[in-house]
Amino acid sequence: MIPDWIPNIHPFIVHFPIALLVVAVLFDLARLWFREQSWLQNAVIALYSTGTIGLVAAFWSGRQAVETVSVTGSAVPVVTSHEDWALYTLIFFGLFTTVRLWTWWKVLEKGWVLPVLILPALIGTGMLWHTGELGAKLVYKHGVAVGEIDRLGQQIEELEQRLAEFREEVGPEVHEDGSWTWRIGAGADQAVAESFTIEGANDLQVSTGRDDGRTHLEFTTTDEKSFLITGSDLSAIDGRAEVNLSDFDGDFLLIHHYIDSENYQYIRISGSELQQGQMINGSDNVLGSGSISRVGWSTFRVTASGQHFYGYQNGNTIVHTHDDEMESGKTGIAFTGTGNIKIRLIEFGAL
Repeated sequence: MIPDWIPNIHPFIVHFPIALLVVAVLFDLARLWFREQSWLQNAVIALYSTGTIGLVAAFWSGRQAVETVSVTGSAVPVVTSHEDWALYTLIFFGLFTTVRLWTWWKVLEKGWVLPVLILPALIGTGMLWHTGELGAKLVYKHGVAVGEIDRLGQQIEELEQRLAEFREEVGPEVHEDGSWTWRIGAGADQAVAESFTIEGANDLQVSTGRDDGRTHLEFTTTDEKSFLITGSDLSAIDGRAEVNLSDFDGDFLLIHHYIDSENYQYIRISGSELQQGQMINGSDNVLGSGSISRVGWSTFRVTASGQHFYGYQNGNTIVHTHDDEMESGKTGIAFTGTGNIKIRLIEFGAL
């Protein structure tokens, strides 16, 4: 049984293959001086084999782990780098262990062969160290999967929302790096035309209202596809929107890497699915999708770092896909359909 304070089994698994492979390399070095000890040779082969199998379990538990934790801000590129290096290390030790098993079976580890094989073993240890360091940085520097950090983050968000309403901020706050935050307050409807580049909608109806004691922006839509884009060009991004689509029949998109209406990336709420994909030269390429609920208020989030793309609803990972990174572009929202879209918050940050 996993304790309720640990969100996944990755921390239980990951330390075993690291220990096994490090000990395997140490035993390998010892064999340079004790070559006649057959038990040492057998131990090395057993350690490399079990350690590599453990790496497979650690890698797949890590892929599942990232879907159970909240990863935000500067932690996102660390997560993607950690996953990439974990894959490289797994492939390396898979090939290396295969070679070691073959040389052991053919009784070839004599003379100059063993010293030559030690070098890639040391390289693999370096890869293992770097991968582990990235994982440690996620926990001890960025607080990923640390419950108290998540609770403090939620409290900070609530305080920032109250402060924005107190200041009566109308338009989005744009930062020097091109990122922007828009916590909806009174008069936000007047700022839409001033703060956003609007494409597609000739007669966009915008108003404000209050729900559960908070102000929201409300779009009354038609079937025409509309884009609202702002900010500067961004590469790696972390974007989110708090929306209510209960009275909307259509598709709502968080847009990033926007070049024009024919080229951009997105997460799209379509029916009961959250889809992630790329529009390239007008061709829609859906990379992945997952089931969601669109009843009531939800926070949808997208992150893109390198070739890794994530889509979330209310902090839960819905879709995780990979594809080529698009060139830097602007950010915003898009929608097509009929009904009313309510928005409390839109934010895109540069990673």
